[in-house]
Amino acid sequence: MNWLESVRVAAEGIWANKLRAFLTMLGIVIGIAAVIAVVAIGQGGRAAITREMEQSGVNLFVVYVRSVGTDTIPPNERLTLQDAKAVKDALTSVKDIVPASVEYATATAQEREAQAVVVGTTPSFAVVRNRTIKTGRFFSEEDLTAQRRVTVIDENLADKLFRGVDPIGKQVIVRNTPLMVIGVIEKEKSAFAQFDTGPERAYMYVPWSAWSVMFGTNRVDQLEGTAASRDLVDSAIASTKEILNRRHGTQDRYEAFNVEQLVSAAKKVADILTYIIGAVAAISLFVGGIGIMNIMLVSVTERTREIGIRKALGARHKDILLQFLLEAVVLSLIGGACGIVVGIGGAFVASYLLNWPPLISWTAIAIAVLFSAGVGVFFGIYPANKAARLDPIEALRYE
Repeated sequence: MNWLESVRVAAEGIWANKLRAFLTMLGIVIGIAAVIAVVAIGQGGRAAITREMEQSGVNLFVVYVRSVGTDTIPPNERLTLQDAKAVKDALTSVKDIVPASVEYATATAQEREAQAVVVGTTPSFAVVRNRTIKTGRFFSEEDLTAQRRVTVIDENLADKLFRGVDPIGKQVIVRNTPLMVIGVIEKEKSAFAQFDTGPERAYMYVPWSAWSVMFGTNRVDQLEGTAASRDLVDSAIASTKEILNRRHGTQDRYEAFNVEQLVSAAKKVADILTYIIGAVAAISLFVGGIGIMNIMLVSVTERTREIGIRKALGARHKDILLQFLLEAVVLSLIGGACGIVVGIGGAFVASYLLNWPPLISWTAIAIAVLFSAGVGVFFGIYPANKAARLDPIEALRYE
């Protein structure tokens, strides 16, 4: 019996017991589909995380005093506006750097209230943080110098306070201080916003000069900067910390992090989760393989007389072995093919619902095909060998 004939006979054997074959393949289908879908969703999530973080700019870095709470920081070690200017003037590796001070407060407008994160900074903040102005403008150097009581709010705060009314020119009151809205920052479209079950944070940005008067402090919480290029981020951070330590007479007192570090960490976490979940999903392939071995043993028992007749007519040991082995392989390959279709479809549906790109891994598909064939061979050898070793006389007597 040649290979083509063996495949045909195997297919006929499967077709003769369609329901049983379908139930047997189900474990393979689920296993292959789960592995492909998990890998695709994991890679899509990894790409989405990277995209979300890189929207702030991969060259972005933040420097702050290494301490817990502002009360523990000696006055001579606290960051200042002059620190930002000194760093920018001294380093060509730093494209821009701005101070940022943060307080939480209640914002009131048109008899509505909302909790807001109030950020005091300078006009370059919007460029450093890659913020997009939807309407109006960001505050200028003139606003900063004149201590004008103006503010730029994000869409979240605009929706909470003004509910569809154009906020430009309207007043927002914070700590009994009226601030005129001169701009609205576009809401960040995050693929992960749908998982945020808590209230969305609302931001408002105020010239640092007005912010310091409003909150009664000259505190600068951190310096946010962008390196001239991605390759210069580490150098810019090291040089910035060196300048700050020198200006404040300290040693290794300042800490920093950058977006690149966050991206790398997020990628590692996503990869680890993908591997773990993929490994768990792959367990079902072994369960499916055991199902194939079980059904092939049943098939051998049912077809004992058929095997005896084939041997009596001249079928060799290897012919019987090949017949049942191919039947197991064909069964697993059909299950694998169905699993690939279901897995790709599931990956696209999940990616659509999660709003991130479906990254189908052709490597995972190739491995899935090879693995399904391997499952068929591995779990089909024992039943096939058992069939091939049947004594033809005893097989013909089997009822």
